Amino acid sequence: MKRLALCLALLGLTAATPPDATPHLLQGARHFREGRFANALVEFKVAQRLGTDGEADWYIAASLVKLGRAEEALEAFSTARKQAPDARDALLDYYHALACYEARLYLCADTLLDAVGDASGPRIGEQVRKLRADIAVLFRSAPTPGSIDWYHARAAQVRATGRPVLAAHYLEEAVGLAGKREDRYRLAEARAALGKLSERPAPLVGGASP
Repeated sequence: MKRLALCLALLGLTAATPPDATPHLLQGARHFREGRFANALVEFKVAQRLGTDGEADWYIAASLVKLGRAEEALEAFSTARKQAPDARDALLDYYHALACYEARLYLCADTLLDAVGDASGPRIGEQVRKLRADIAVLFRSAPTPGSIDWYHARAAQVRATGRPVLAAHYLEEAVGLAGKREDRYRLAEARAALGKLSERPAPLVGGASP
């Protein structure tokens, strides 16, 4: 998964980040490279608190993906895109796509994977093509009403717990899925619910919020 690339990317941040934050970024990168993702997350969060102008948010998000905490990762990626949009790269977009995929946000994942392509090397490129092929199979036929209902229900659940960005992700997926049906099932409802949210995710690479 090119863990070394993450470490090297962090090494490039040392000149721009506060001295107190830099050791935690580097230690987090070492933990990440060696597969100790919980430890990496702790170090990146310490660096975030010390101040890194948003760069640490990207690595927090990547660590959450590796820990199987996809929904938390989605929120962290949204924060990173807003706070430090220039710090992203193809590998981080790939991790973002994995978070979308694991959260059943297949349209979100496909948008990101399309942007990644082979930009992060042949190994990641091969995985990108496999994931996109899997997603294409899911959409050989129009989404069912039941599948769209699931996204509305999940959005309502997370919104009730005070997570508007995550709710928006699910509603945006519902909008995209409704657009694949001739009857535009619950499309107006999804858009109306999006309009009532207090916060929305930052636009994806190669795409925008509905």
